[in-house]
Amino acid sequence: MEVEREEMPCDVLFVGGGPANLAGAIHLMNLVESHNEAVAAGGEGEEIDEPMIVLVDKGSELGAHQLSGAVLDPRALTELIPDWKTTEGFPIERFVETEDMVFLTKGSHISAPWLPPEIVNVGKPIVSLGRLCAWLGEIAEEKGVNIFSGFAGTELLYDGDKVIGVRTGDRGVDKDGGKKDNFEAGYDLPATVTILGEGPRGNLTKKLIDRHNLDANCNPMAYEVGCKEVIELPEGTIKEGYVYHSIGYPLDMNTFGGSFLYSLSGDRVCIGMLVATDAQDPMMDCHLLLQKLKMHPFIKSKIGTGKVVKYGAKAVSIGGWASQPQLFHDGVMIVGDGGSFLNPMRIKGIHLSMKTGMLAAETAFECLKAGEAPASALAAYKQRIDDSWIRTEMEPATNMHANFSNGLVGGLVKTGAQYFFGPGPTKSFPADHTHMHSLEQHHPDGFEEEKLEYDNVYLMDKLTSVYNSGTQHDEDQPCHLKITDTEICATTCLKEYGNPCTKFCPAQVYNMVPNEENNNRLEMQVDFGNCVHCKTCDIRDPYQIITWVPPEGGNGPEYGFM
Repeated sequence: MEVEREEMPCDVLFVGGGPANLAGAIHLMNLVESHNEAVAAGGEGEEIDEPMIVLVDKGSELGAHQLSGAVLDPRALTELIPDWKTTEGFPIERFVETEDMVFLTKGSHISAPWLPPEIVNVGKPIVSLGRLCAWLGEIAEEKGVNIFSGFAGTELLYDGDKVIGVRTGDRGVDKDGGKKDNFEAGYDLPATVTILGEGPRGNLTKKLIDRHNLDANCNPMAYEVGCKEVIELPEGTIKEGYVYHSIGYPLDMNTFGGSFLYSLSGDRVCIGMLVATDAQDPMMDCHLLLQKLKMHPFIKSKIGTGKVVKYGAKAVSIGGWASQPQLFHDGVMIVGDGGSFLNPMRIKGIHLSMKTGMLAAETAFECLKAGEAPASALAAYKQRIDDSWIRTEMEPATNMHANFSNGLVGGLVKTGAQYFFGPGPTKSFPADHTHMHSLEQHHPDGFEEEKLEYDNVYLMDKLTSVYNSGTQHDEDQPCHLKITDTEICATTCLKEYGNPCTKFCPAQVYNMVPNEENNNRLEMQVDFGNCVHCKTCDIRDPYQIITWVPPEGGNGPEYGFM
């Protein structure tokens, strides 16, 4: 469909409205302001006159698609906004006052006798990432950043092999690809520097890495899928800021993952379940595991009188330092989770993402002064990372993911040894989707789906959870979940794996339904309207025939305070 497109030239273009890009945009404007003040006072160089700094985000508003725990390490935030604690409107939920790490068995629990200093959280703020990003967005706009929500980046713009900007998606396209009455062509956003901060498995980031083989010298990206709920408790229930992390039940001893339970403001808590997408069990279902977790006696003693009011799901990058691709190319840099900036040993990444955005901003600032952004100039971004506390923190956890490749017990032993003796040489590991066992191999006696008594107050079925996520999509648009060969779903995948996407999708997007016109053969039905944009299907599908691309801008979940 050929259309005429308007252009909006940018000096620096940030794609994605997460903490990395928002911190980067704020820091860039601070650098420009300081530079101009120095020049005006007689310093060297020329003023940078009203630079066009643009940030686009696919959510309906900033924060709508942001999801995390989140207990925040405020290190990067303090560098960016030193007085954040006293700044009006800072979206604090609580500060952590007590915490515990527990190992759950099916009916009991054991508290850890000691917590390594790296994972101690007392004194740190508990935040809603959505509210934090909305707050950072307000600061960025006050400083002159042009923020456009509801615009999904769909294509990278190239001049030869150099990235020169991004094209946003068209609006008003029907399911057959035709123009509706409200059709609006996407914009071309040419930019001197483009910064991709799309989060885990970002569409443009994935294309960039694949096209230029930027992951040739690192391990594959590794992920967990996380499901999170916010639960309201009776008035007066929550007395303090507490944090619980757990391992063990409801996971088996060969599956990497864990859970968290944090108190929020008022009488609310958030609970989350994280499961590695390299899980061997083809029937792995993170949403179901979260519901089982809430039935554990220890967890139920904390929140069993509550009512679920919000739900979300998201992939989490856990490969760490070992999975970082080349982070720059001509005209473009990768920041945040898209570059594997989460420390799996600490289960923290927001502060790392923010710092990468700030270091990318420093690199972009030098390009602004020079008027160009070749790869040779952007290589300074990687050097800045290596010279910063990002490397100091992340490098010791290089082999965290590889340590657990043979199960929980071995992983704990190896990680404990490396805590005292260092990580040693980087260990390799294959892509997540290669780990899945066949249905017959993992369930030789057959698989019987576990049934829970959902009351849709405390124990939630998937469709009710999707409703609680606020997810909305215009159903008359092209499906944004592309399956290259649905015949595989109906034949090979059904026989070999039992259609695992029908289980691992935390939003019941994929359903095998009988086709009356084909002897009631089970065939794939993609209910893309349920999609919460977690990308799990793109990552875990054993045949790699599912590709997630952005739907129409502004569609998707409405996480708000998640």
